[in-house]
Amino acid sequence: MLLEEADWPQIEQLRERVGQIDADSLQKASQAFCSLFTAQFSSVVLARVFVVVPLASLPADDQAFARKFVHGDERLTDSTPVLSLLGTRGSEAEWNDRASSRAHLAIPLLDSSYVQDTPMIAKLLADLEVDLKGLDDGRLVVTRPMLGGRNASFFVGDAPGAVDARNRAIIPAQEFVRRLGVSTVFGMGGAYVDGMMVIAIIFSQEALTRLTVDRFPSLISNFKMSTAQLVAKNALYAER
Repeated sequence: MLLEEADWPQIEQLRERVGQIDADSLQKASQAFCSLFTAQFSSVVLARVFVVVPLASLPADDQAFARKFVHGDERLTDSTPVLSLLGTRGSEAEWNDRASSRAHLAIPLLDSSYVQDTPMIAKLLADLEVDLKGLDDGRLVVTRPMLGGRNASFFVGDAPGAVDARNRAIIPAQEFVRRLGVSTVFGMGGAYVDGMMVIAIIFSQEALTRLTVDRFPSLISNFKMSTAQLVAKNALYAER
């Protein structure tokens, strides 16, 4: 099935399946969410789920990755929010294991200026209405509407050609975009009651409109409901 062809009854069936995800960690639940998307829609070449958590909450290997990612930048502390990859499923084998990620396993959000220097993350967080000023003064980055249950969506309708105000490619991995024929990138985000943010990002070969993409953000609500107890128990990462 194509994303563009999915009607409301089919999306509702997918919502039910997401809501029935049963796992013993948020990482495994995220992997299941990504697997549902890639299995359901033939045009999806990569699906990923991230959470935003403090550096100190990451497994040791992920913390080491984050420190190396920012080359030991002194702004990185235990409380720095990190975009942590939990689930990944794609058309290439290395995209099916989070530990294999060479660039996205743990991305520190050092401060608002650092984020603005990263076009895709800046666009993602802006579309999700994240309060970037919170990165500078230690406040929660999620907005009150998101904490109140509102979900938001991320959309790049022209993955090969979209640029930001500084003429930088919004999707920086242009070799990946060309090789896989990625046309649209979209995502959905929400927050748990404790303020932890969860984000799903989908890379599709279809040229999708915003209207089509807006059918899907409600899926994140079902994911949050099916995983709320895992978050409450702090069962984020699978034991190795």
